[in-house]
Formats: sequence, structure tokens, C-alpha cells
Amino acid sequence: MHWVLAFTNACNALKYVTRFSCDIFGFYVAFIYLQKGIQVLTRQGSGDAFYLSIMVSLLVLVVGYLCGIIGSGPLFQHYIRVFIKDYGTPLTVIFFTGFVHIGKMREVHLSTLPTSKAFFPTLDRGWFIDFWNIRIGDIFIAIPFAILLTILFYFDHNGTSPPSPTPLFQTDDIQCPPS
Repeated sequence: MHWVLAFTNACNALKYVTRFSCDIFGFYVAFIYLQKGIQVLTRQGSGDAFYLSIMVSLLVLVVGYLCGIIGSGPLFQHYIRVFIKDYGTPLTVIFFTGFVHIGKMREVHLSTLPTSKAFFPTLDRGWFIDFWNIRIGDIFIAIPFAILLTILFYFDHNGTSPPSPTPLFQTDDIQCPPS
């Protein structure tokens, strides 16, 4: 499906995409992350890990939001506000990633993502899929998900480009070459 998009030059269809479509897609992605975050939090149970996770997630939310507010406000000099607005959120994530390893919080066991050695799958299987052993029914079950994934890929890859020429995203420092 990706090949069809490439050969038909489907990027030209983006001139019909409005800012509303881009905002809805951004909301969709944010909602998926929020839903997944709530799901992970509820699986922690009701012990210390749950309360620590809630505290850290709320602190990340508040500190990240405050960085945006400070960056837009009159407090501090301009270059400090720009730094806080641009780098506040990533620095917040980095800080709170290490924050849970301070003091008594170090003793609380938090759920983490499964990891493996570099360049190896997380599960005990090879990289290559034996496609000749896949049932026909499973292929037809996968087709709607493949179409959805292709649409998401197309929109994620190309749908974020139309807003960039708008005055909201223009700066004097960046000169964009023609496509």
C-alpha cells in the first residue's frame, strides 16, 4: 500500500487537507497516548507503585505546562523564556525519569518496558516471519489494520507538513528551500 501511495504521488492530495484535519489527527495521537498512560497506571494496582506513578505523571504534566506558561509570559529575559519554552518539556521528562531513583522512591518497584540485547527481538523469536506458514484467514484479518496503518503513516508523514507554511510557524531565522 505504501508503494501505491509513492507511485501515484499521493502527496499532491494534501492541498485538500485543512488545518482542522491536522489538529484532529494531533488530538487522535494525543488521546491514544493518554489512554495508554491511564491503562498502564491502572495496571499498577493500588500499592506504592500506583501512587508513585500518579504523583510523577501529575508532576510531569504540571511542570511541562508551567514551562509553556513561563515561556509565553513576561517573567525572565527573552532568551531564558525561549529556552524554557523550547527545552522545558524534554528536560522535564529527563528529570522525572531520574527522580524516581531518589531516596525512598528507589525501593518502589515500577513497571518498565521489556528490553533485550541490542539488535535482538524482545520475544524469543527470529526477525524473519515464515510467511508461508501463515493461514489465509489471518491475512484477511490483517488487511483492515494494514489499511488503517497506511492511512496513519500517510497522514503522520504528510499531514504535518501543510501547517508549516502558515504564519503561525514562520520564523525569520529559518529559510525553507522549495520542495
